[in-house]
Amino acid sequence: MELETDLEYDHMSNTLSQPEDLKELDVDYNALGQSIDTTWGRSSTPHTARQSVKFSILGQGYLLASFVVVVRFGSQRQMIDTKLKCRDESVSVINANVAAVKKRYKDITDSALELKEKSSSDSYEIISTTFHNPTRTAYYRRETVFEIM
Repeated sequence: MELETDLEYDHMSNTLSQPEDLKELDVDYNALGQSIDTTWGRSSTPHTARQSVKFSILGQGYLLASFVVVVRFGSQRQMIDTKLKCRDESVSVINANVAAVKKRYKDITDSALELKEKSSSDSYEIISTTFHNPTRTAYYRRETVFEIM
């Protein structure tokens, strides 16, 4: 009778190992939390009042970056142009913030944080429109999930 386990046997090295999805990550989650914290102190001071980037830890092994910007436009064509501009801007802003998180993590722990982008999605939500004023206000959002390597 064989006992089923999550361990894998390596015949070449004569050792047991866990499957890749169950391996323990060598990440200091306290330091990672400090690196992504923008709710207190100097890091909470935004560089611009127009946009926001926030990070959160999604269980073990994943990091979520959320980008939000408020935009205004007058016509349907301006809305499309604004969305395309926001799409490019959000990718570059998230990448810059990820680089800053990696730098802060390295400063705290003296070890590198490796992240791999797993998925990214964006949305556009019109929040204000009136009959007498053609200007509309909308939220542009992008959420990107990174795997902690």
